[in-house]
Amino acid sequence: MKIKHLKTKTTIELTPEELHDWITKVNQLDSMLDNISEMKDLYLSDILSLDELKWRMTRLFNLTWNSNTHRYTKGGR
Repeated sequence: MKIKHLKTKTTIELTPEELHDWITKVNQLDSMLDNISEMKDLYLSDILSLDELKWRMTRLFNLTWNSNTHRYTKGGR
């Protein structure tokens, strides 16, 4: 995976395998949201999957936690 941060845009280049992995994650999100909507409940395994997805996205976008605003922001170490 290659990430290029420019002034006006960020470009992410994925290999076919990485794209397949992200498509799988989107489908997992779809399934979790469908379960929540239908059952008004959430599986613990879904919470773990959501946490993993959040972690992967923060790494993908090079986000850091800002303890003053309690939000992730662009930038990195």
